[in-house]
Amino acid sequence: MILSAVCCTWKRPHYLGELIESFLRQDYPAEKRELVILDDAGQYGNIEGDRWKIISIRTRFTTLGEKRNACAALVRPDCEGLLVADDDDLYLPHWFTAHAVALAHGEWSWPARIYLEAAQKFQVRETRGIFHGAHAFRRSVFLKVFGYRAMNSGQDQDLFHRLKQMGVSQYDTTCEIPPYYVYRFRPDILHLSALGKNGYEHIAHANIKTDDFKIGWHEDYLEKVRLVQHEEESCQGIRCKQETMNTGK
Repeated sequence: MILSAVCCTWKRPHYLGELIESFLRQDYPAEKRELVILDDAGQYGNIEGDRWKIISIRTRFTTLGEKRNACAALVRPDCEGLLVADDDDLYLPHWFTAHAVALAHGEWSWPARIYLEAAQKFQVRETRGIFHGAHAFRRSVFLKVFGYRAMNSGQDQDLFHRLKQMGVSQYDTTCEIPPYYVYRFRPDILHLSALGKNGYEHIAHANIKTDDFKIGWHEDYLEKVRLVQHEEESCQGIRCKQETMNTGK
């Protein structure tokens, strides 16, 4: 299956470099994947790397929904699945593989569990169907509902609602594969969801300090995952031991 990750970015070079690094680490066949990044701050110019590219323009899109649709329209013609990629989050090496497995079962892929990094803690969290940056769709159903509406706050939930109304089949990636998405909630990141209905406009006029664009992870996230997994296994072992002792009474 040909998969295209689509990312809308705005003045986040520090984190964008980590997203590209996430893409380069993917274990999914290179010839079957790509990363398309749309920058409407005119910050980078047009750049192409190893199956990833940045399209940079100096005209701000009126709404985030329109920007997401424009980015989705830039994928390769034979794309079969669209993966949402957020420019401030991080994706583990099995990100594309997880969605490929899920989209082979359903038309809409999302995980029941993700990793959450917040307040200097790194932990597993239940998604309850939200966390848009962890979702993917078959391109055919995305086009069938005409993509995102021309709106800012809530454009992701509006899309989810219309997909559900259409009866699109869903599949949880974590049924077979561990979590692949790291949602980062940090004080230096302006999240639209935390800025209210005018968040998109607020960010456009905010005085944002931008760092240099450099590809690479700034921390060892694979080690963070290993530590969390070890902790979960230890807790599970303790629970099993307690249940065994209780059964023996």
